[in-house]
Amino acid sequence: MKKELIFASFGLCPEQITFETISALSKCGKIYITCGRREKVGLLLSLFPKAELISAIPFEVLILKVMGAFLKQDRVGVLDYGDPSFLCFFSKRLRLECLKNSIAFRKYRAVSSLNTIISDFCLGDLDPAGLYLATAHSWNVPSKFINPAVPLLLFSLDRVRLDGDPSGLLVRIVKDIQRVYPPQHDVYFISCRNAAADKKRVRRVKVARLGKSLSALKFDTTIYIPAIVSPRQA
Repeated sequence: MKKELIFASFGLCPEQITFETISALSKCGKIYITCGRREKVGLLLSLFPKAELISAIPFEVLILKVMGAFLKQDRVGVLDYGDPSFLCFFSKRLRLECLKNSIAFRKYRAVSSLNTIISDFCLGDLDPAGLYLATAHSWNVPSKFINPAVPLLLFSLDRVRLDGDPSGLLVRIVKDIQRVYPPQHDVYFISCRNAAADKKRVRRVKVARLGKSLSALKFDTTIYIPAIVSPRQA
């Protein structure tokens, strides 16, 4: 039997998990749940009682742990949140590791936090400027993401922090944002409901205090920076 990694998601909360995902994970010899505290994932543990919770460890350690399970197992499952096909650097990294080790890789899609954010902030009816989407891991060419006339959503800062931020991405992100936006411009920290939270939370900070505010990052925090509206646009 060829080894296979199942990368699946329950969406924004465990109750959204699909029968298809449950069926696929039930065939795995080892399952890792990468988000959520034990007291919040009772449904998932009732479905997969032998699953291991590994949410709060550095990113690269997480990759090694998952891939190391193949020493004893032919089929390994990873259960994350959000949509593993949308701006998910974790999914991309695991897929590359599987490719290097001749391990089959299969994804099971789910709802992303993007749906909730766009709805709650009324971003569905975009003007011609559109909406910038970026992940912290892709912040290598920041100029392509920063335009004060275009709203920005920045995902996966939590993954970078858990990895120890070896490339200094978080510092670079703060400097780039403070270079482009005025000090009193609003930045929103959005934590969408998942297995680690009871409800969606929104915290507003100013660009000038962005660096100090990063210590408030939660597992599922997304940054939203609205566009700067000129007097003629208002």
